[in-house]
Amino acid sequence: MKKNQIVTIQKFSKKGLGLGSFVHETLQKEIEVEVAHTVIGDEVEVEVLSKRKKTRKGRLLNVISYSKNRIDPPCEHVGICGGCSWQQMDYTAQIQEKERIIQNVFQNYILQEGVQTFPIIKADPIFAYRNKMEFSFSENRAGTKFLGLMIAQAASYVFNVHHCHLARSWVSKTLNAVRAWWESSSLSAYNHHDDTGHLRTLILREAFRSSEKLVLLTVSGNPQFALKKSNIESFLQCIKDTLPKEKVSVFIRVQQIKKNMPTQFFEMHLSGEPYITETFNLSTGSLAFKISPTSFFQPNTNQAEKLYQKSLDLVDIDESSVVYDLYAGTGTLGMAFSKRAKKVIGIELNAHAVCDAKENLELNNIKNMQMHQGDVGKVLVELISQKDFEKPGLVIVDPPRAGLDLLAVENIRKLQPKQILYISCNPYTQKENIEQLSDMYQCKILQPIDQFPHTFHIENIAVLSLKT
Repeated sequence: MKKNQIVTIQKFSKKGLGLGSFVHETLQKEIEVEVAHTVIGDEVEVEVLSKRKKTRKGRLLNVISYSKNRIDPPCEHVGICGGCSWQQMDYTAQIQEKERIIQNVFQNYILQEGVQTFPIIKADPIFAYRNKMEFSFSENRAGTKFLGLMIAQAASYVFNVHHCHLARSWVSKTLNAVRAWWESSSLSAYNHHDDTGHLRTLILREAFRSSEKLVLLTVSGNPQFALKKSNIESFLQCIKDTLPKEKVSVFIRVQQIKKNMPTQFFEMHLSGEPYITETFNLSTGSLAFKISPTSFFQPNTNQAEKLYQKSLDLVDIDESSVVYDLYAGTGTLGMAFSKRAKKVIGIELNAHAVCDAKENLELNNIKNMQMHQGDVGKVLVELISQKDFEKPGLVIVDPPRAGLDLLAVENIRKLQPKQILYISCNPYTQKENIEQLSDMYQCKILQPIDQFPHTFHIENIAVLSLKT
């Protein structure tokens, strides 16, 4: 078989990579190949790399014939970066493709059950929209130092990012400064295989509305590779010199790994405030959120505000309604609903997230929302058994990409809310969960939102109603 093949990109994989096929000379059958940084309609020359069960990896060598939707991307790293898989595609085409994915995934519901589907909510702006970036430290065998993002289709390899167009300019400026600081030091990149090396990751965050910034350097917890006082002082000085006029909170996080023990984290607050503060402006009023170094917060502030507002608009609740925010994280979505509901109950397993949520409840003077820390199933059993238990009118779920597990689905069944607001970053697992609830609930509304331009990721709101 020839290693280099000419293929036409016909569709995208679930990872947002172009898919084409060629006829294997020996086997005389079509072989599918997945190629990063391509667009549907491209005719490309690819080097066929790995052998998979069904689809092989291919490395883009040359675009022979351009798709009508291909554009010249502004980023110098597009040909190598694993982050922006669609930056070479016109934004209108990106939106159309994301809408098509939702239509295809939920086709049976749309055709047979008359689900109301709304046009995708476009992002604005489509560049410099991320409020958080995480970069990795890495070294090759020759000792060359890399601080940046993962190479496309090669998750274990890092390349040096000089300018990322998804974040504001200060991020790239700080990234390059930290790389220069590292290169001038004797510190090494952390090696996951043998727990050696000093530096793991660099996280840069910003509260867009306040312009407050946060820098978090994660280092090894192996005592043999502990940073010296001089290392810490020079790192802090690097940040201060790079952002002299900015309000910056600086932290070091020690990540300690021991066999047969859970990973432990220890934070050192070096400078600035212990958190940054972001604000959402909604129809129910403004909400302020304290964001500590490891708090979860929606990465796209502008689109998250639209997501929360649209969620409020799509469900039917009033001041007599009880809302349950299951798997609530830091409770931000439940807080948005607290202004309209009688009471909100948030449940979250992560104790740190619950602590953040309680601080934000106090910050916003929200009295009608309670946060419970613990396993959702166990907490629900306790709440349902109480004499003053009130059946919820609405349950909110916003799970990770893997979706809700069977236990989570059963927990929703126990509550039997009139409506379910299901927000998902993975429409495929979202559909599976909706099918698991289909004997009790009917999907009524689908509303996609583009939170991450130039990537294949789609945020989708589904509203389910209890069958009568």
